[in-house]
Amino acid sequence: MFYQIRRIVVKEGFSDQVVESFANRGGLMAQQPGYLEKQVLVKKVRRGEEEVMVMVQWESEEDWKNWEKSPEHIAGHKAKRGAGSEKPEYIIESSHDLYYVKGKFN
Repeated sequence: MFYQIRRIVVKEGFSDQVVESFANRGGLMAQQPGYLEKQVLVKKVRRGEEEVMVMVQWESEEDWKNWEKSPEHIAGHKAKRGAGSEKPEYIIESSHDLYYVKGKFN
């Protein structure tokens, strides 16, 4: 198994907007071969920056790569850029990492 993980740090009070944006998209991704699930986690904080982790689980790296180069995925990004969509000002930083599952323990 394989995980694509996106970490997004936002200004206090904006994590719900990030969660909502990821909840409202991904229908096409869920139809892709090898897609397993998407989880959105919010780090519990008392005050200050908030952290959102979006974890997408795939059967394999190859399945993820197929999604990344699919016409549907590319068209979605082009439409977003074409709409003049810049990074919202409440996003402080974001990163994207890829992980292989090397063991599952109970």
